[in-house]
Amino acid sequence: MNILGISGSVGWDGNISMFLPNLGEAWVHGSGAALVMDGVLKNSISEERFTRIKYDGHYPKQVIKNILQANNLTNEDIDIVVYIGNCCTLSLDLREEGYIEEKLKERFPNCKVEFLSHHMAHVAATYYTSGFESANVFTSDGAGDHVKVGDRFRVPHFIFCKCEGLEIKEISAGYTNDPNTFFGAIYNKFAAICYRVKMEQITKVKSTDNEYVASTADRETYPGKVMGMAAYGDHTKIDLPDIFVLDTKSSIFPQLHNNPDWHPETGHPSTYKDNLVNLHPEDLAAWSQNQFEKYLSLFLDNIPESLKNDNLCLGGGCALNILANTKIVEQGIYKNLHVNTAPNDDGLCLGAALWATAEYEKVRPIIPVDVGYLGINYSDEDIEKAIKNLP
Repeated sequence: MNILGISGSVGWDGNISMFLPNLGEAWVHGSGAALVMDGVLKNSISEERFTRIKYDGHYPKQVIKNILQANNLTNEDIDIVVYIGNCCTLSLDLREEGYIEEKLKERFPNCKVEFLSHHMAHVAATYYTSGFESANVFTSDGAGDHVKVGDRFRVPHFIFCKCEGLEIKEISAGYTNDPNTFFGAIYNKFAAICYRVKMEQITKVKSTDNEYVASTADRETYPGKVMGMAAYGDHTKIDLPDIFVLDTKSSIFPQLHNNPDWHPETGHPSTYKDNLVNLHPEDLAAWSQNQFEKYLSLFLDNIPESLKNDNLCLGGGCALNILANTKIVEQGIYKNLHVNTAPNDDGLCLGAALWATAEYEKVRPIIPVDVGYLGINYSDEDIEKAIKNLP
């Protein structure tokens, strides 16, 4: 069975970094495709590797073309296509209207089309590459995609699962339509401020008010910069209330809520322009990193013992925070920790293909030993041809 996981835009310009009337943001990033053949993972590649457009969110036609050619397949040979959505409302509307399925079937006439939720793709990508027979999985990022809860569509910002064998069981998820409660989105907002203020100091060019909010095409860059800046700052120099409040009483599962001291109606200074942008960016970066580490550790440390496993798999963009990941191990919250090679949205297509393999083939996907190298193999002739075609 040939299974193709796909993430990216279908039916719109995925690289539009703007809000469309009544449709919300149309920008999407990290599009790509992954192929599993008869239970064996063959390739998983981001479209940007071929287009050279950073964070390219277009339909991954170049990836699919090259993957199929490398494995001697045609579009007609694909049995299952699993598509991953994103928090763009336009994507939801096109999926609900049947447009995306129709377009995918036009391209892959013999396939069955499946849709998998954003966070479940993150879960599958990190769990099935871990080698663990059982594990807890926690994924967290700026936002997932629209999931139907009752009669409403909600956007989860995290998901916690208990996994054993082939089974993935969702235990809890953070469903909300308020972006200020997204773990990753909050971190991104502070990261944007730190980055912009630091660039002002370097370039002597003042940012506009709007630029202090994490922009679409740039926001993938901000968090990593903050981790680096944090090493040069002192979080104790920042006198601000904690971002979150940990709730262990209203549910058997720990809950993170926004600290009400940050709500504008309380009178606490929380606007970007008048307050946070005047702080030392390295200190603010250290404080933001400290908050992230503190509440991630508190959250995981309060998982009920009845649900807890020795093994933890992390996924989503927040899993790229290696400083926080290190604290989880150092504090002994979990004995073993796994983060897959692409825990952010670049790995959504990988998770989609691995999920379908377990679902349809009823086997654990066979993962290459060199799982970090899932691109195309190039012969000497390919390299010579590329050199000759250089301008």
